[in-house]
Amino acid sequence: MTRNEKVLVLGAGRAGQFLNKWLQESSIPYEIVGFLDDDPTKLRKSMSSAIVLGRTEQLIDIGKQIGVSTAINTVGHNKSIQLVKTIFEARLKGWTVLDMVKLYEENAGRVPVQHVSEEWFLFVEGFYLLSNTFTQKVKRLSDIALSLVLLLMIVPLSLITAVAIFIESGRPIFFNQTRIGKNGKTFRLWKFRSMRRNAEKEGAVWAQRNDPRITKVGSCIRLFRIDEIPQFWNVLIGDMSLIGPRPERPEFVAELEMQIPYYFVRHTIRPGITGWAQINYPYGNSVEDAKNKLEYELYYIKNMSFILDLRIMLKTIGVILSGKGAQ
Repeated sequence: MTRNEKVLVLGAGRAGQFLNKWLQESSIPYEIVGFLDDDPTKLRKSMSSAIVLGRTEQLIDIGKQIGVSTAINTVGHNKSIQLVKTIFEARLKGWTVLDMVKLYEENAGRVPVQHVSEEWFLFVEGFYLLSNTFTQKVKRLSDIALSLVLLLMIVPLSLITAVAIFIESGRPIFFNQTRIGKNGKTFRLWKFRSMRRNAEKEGAVWAQRNDPRITKVGSCIRLFRIDEIPQFWNVLIGDMSLIGPRPERPEFVAELEMQIPYYFVRHTIRPGITGWAQINYPYGNSVEDAKNKLEYELYYIKNMSFILDLRIMLKTIGVILSGKGAQ
């Protein structure tokens, strides 16, 4: 069994505690042996797995005493001049100083939205494709071509689905709903109807597991995502992309933007039928679920590439065939 590398953590605040909990629950090969923090009230305070050993400026000295030469910085913004100097000196002496946000992103495939700042968005590497016009055009052409091919291939399945819905519960066959798209613009998203008629006559609500509003046919077509076939039309007319964040309803977006930092960033690209969040996180019906999914969506927007899109597409096929993640 590989032995975990011992590390010191700069910062014993909210981000430091988050890092501590994550490392304990994950298989990342780092073991926290102590924290350093400039708040005198935290000195010798226990942080579950380790205690606060001293101030951040004592990094090199404390590291020598306990035989550690690796640190993880959790102070994301408003770093003091002294802290910057300490990290610089440590690196000149051969220390490995890791950034908590980058470490989490690379290993968890998500951005810890509660622990980033405007400064991070300004200077972090990534987000290149947002301003790459050529790549965006290629992605759009790919969306159109693939959507046309897929729509033609699944015409028989679509007809069978429409007949089954009509036999069980009559019209309408299709269901449309207002969603938020790129740059915050609204559009009508189309699906095969999977719920009983007038399912939301009392207003918009989060979908639940074993939702009593779902019909028998609806349960079947949701299992294999057949209900989402009409969204290829949304892709063709430019409302959506094949891959991107799932479009949310305006009623929920208004609430989520007030409660989740940087939620608006997900609207910088076209929403998708599938995406990084959809294949990595189960269906959610709460603000906390929306925050967790946003972390995956920020990762996708930051690291968009054709290789990542291919990974998502292949994983989505696997999810559909297995019937997992339906709601």
